[in-house]
Amino acid sequence: MEQENELSTLYKLRSILQTDNCLASFISIKSDKTLLVQGTEVDNYEYGAVFRIGANNVANNYFKHNPPTPSETEEGIMIVEDEIMPFHKKLTPGTTLYSDDSDLETVLALAHPNSKDPKTLNRTDVEVLFGRLSAIIAGRPASMDILPTDNEFAARLLIIREVLHHLGFMQIEYIG
Repeated sequence: MEQENELSTLYKLRSILQTDNCLASFISIKSDKTLLVQGTEVDNYEYGAVFRIGANNVANNYFKHNPPTPSETEEGIMIVEDEIMPFHKKLTPGTTLYSDDSDLETVLALAHPNSKDPKTLNRTDVEVLFGRLSAIIAGRPASMDILPTDNEFAARLLIIREVLHHLGFMQIEYIG
């Protein structure tokens, strides 16, 4: 029941879009879970999922070092993939994913440092950021980049990357 309420609350973000009968998807990465809803109707979503992966629980359960080691990162990727892959055939791919997560602002600012108010994070942006993070994980001094070095940031970026890639979304649009 609580999960249904959380999914319904997330889907209410649809009112910001001001579009009817158009497919819309919404994501919220919490500390202990990730919520995802998709639908065309204004009031009720057609599909919702609660993944047992969140920024804190991935960081705390799988990343023992700061930054995580390459093997810890690989384990985190496998855990996230295992959690989300059963849902990829249930969702309509190729759509924009919307979010009002305030933590997304940090990711957007890092992906678009010269933009005043970036709102769109596409797959390429995420891959570039993940590549920079991977370089730090592989041993490049963190001082050579402005990326946050905390494991929660690494886990959040990993979740975003895997959701975009494996669930077929082209981008995340920040509506916060």
